[in-house]
Amino acid sequence: MRPSLLLASTILFSTGAAAQSTALEVLAPNQTLLEVQSTGQSYVAPDQASLTGGVVTFATTSREAADSNAQAMNQVVAALKKAGVPARDIQTQSVSLDPQFNYDRQGGEPPRITGYQARNSVTVRIRDVKKASDMLTVLFEAGANNVSGPFFSIEDDSKAVAEARNDAVAEAKAEADAYASAFGMRVAKVLRISERQRSASYEPIIVTGSRIGGAGAPPPPPPPPSPISATTVEVGEMQQQVTIWVDFALEPG
Repeated sequence: MRPSLLLASTILFSTGAAAQSTALEVLAPNQTLLEVQSTGQSYVAPDQASLTGGVVTFATTSREAADSNAQAMNQVVAALKKAGVPARDIQTQSVSLDPQFNYDRQGGEPPRITGYQARNSVTVRIRDVKKASDMLTVLFEAGANNVSGPFFSIEDDSKAVAEARNDAVAEAKAEADAYASAFGMRVAKVLRISERQRSASYEPIIVTGSRIGGAGAPPPPPPPPSPISATTVEVGEMQQQVTIWVDFALEPG
């Protein structure tokens, strides 16, 4: 990443932000302030994942929609536990019950309730990423018709952060040396280091299964017969980034 920098002589620099003034106070009369921003990166394979699985049901009455949804969702949760997922790794994400309307836009009639849609979904934490594909199959076979994921993460990112931070420091040093050389100077000392940003990113592989229609759609058809083909899941890598600002004191070489 190209750095942003601030190069100012102690003789000409008389005003500025409080942080810059503080840095200038520790400069010698023949020194110049150089401020560099650098971003370091590291890559690591994720070691855990999560899935969101749920059931969407339609019925004529709210009671029927809620009852059928509860029965179907109980089957999904039971299947997850039977597959070895502990209760602490299954968390309800959302529960909803909404009326479905028929809008007569030409006749000017008020919206009419045609039925009800019930939703219930859980988030499943998978502590072994190799089992992500198996858990997707469990959800599909149990009747889940609203599934998304996997979403990968790192349980302990301290090593990846340290590697990214070291990379950022090395880049900042290299940039400081390059600027100092270009101006016929050398790096005398480091005045201040500030870490501004830390982030982890991943291009998620999204597998979405849905056997429902939109509002007012007929009830979903029954799930396909077992066995369901396993969904391919590639783990890949996550990118960890650390951004730092470093103030250097330069002096004539």
